[in-house]
Amino acid sequence: MKLIRIITDEVTGEGLYAVRFLEETVDEFERLFDLWIHDSSYRYHFFQDLKSGYYRGISIEQAVRATRNEAKSLRKTLLALALEGFSDQNIALQTISQPLSNNEYHLFPLQKSKARCKREKRWLRIYAIRLDANCFVITGGPIKLTLSMDRPHLHEEIQKLERTRRFRIRHGLREKTDFEYLEI
Repeated sequence: MKLIRIITDEVTGEGLYAVRFLEETVDEFERLFDLWIHDSSYRYHFFQDLKSGYYRGISIEQAVRATRNEAKSLRKTLLALALEGFSDQNIALQTISQPLSNNEYHLFPLQKSKARCKREKRWLRIYAIRLDANCFVITGGPIKLTLSMDRPHLHEEIQKLERTRRFRIRHGLREKTDFEYLEI
């Protein structure tokens, strides 16, 4: 597992990182946005399942187009918030993220987090480990069409999140300042 800098402050270590799993050729940030923005065959295949679930009634073509637009907006927002968070903590990445579990209300280091667009009927999720207000490590993310977490692709993304969290704990990487000693 490698940590890849997306947008980071060289001095403080704040910003946006992504995991690149050894079995993958690109980091999770690039992998997700490539699938969601550029890979229309992936999106068409994924949305064959739209007949059931929370979003039934929308056509496959509409879903494919909406996903691409939502992904572009989410990517732009994440990058802007990461960059702006260096100078203003009120505009940090934490303004778009929230704890993964809806039962958690307090923020703490190594917290499992999710980020998504602010628009209605959003289904893209970015999963990350929160280190600080403006410091997140992206571990993956799904297209979530159901209210529950009972789909195999959702379980896969949660496993990557937990795998990354355990790796960070095992190697003593609990805070953003720990990156100073890491060659990324």
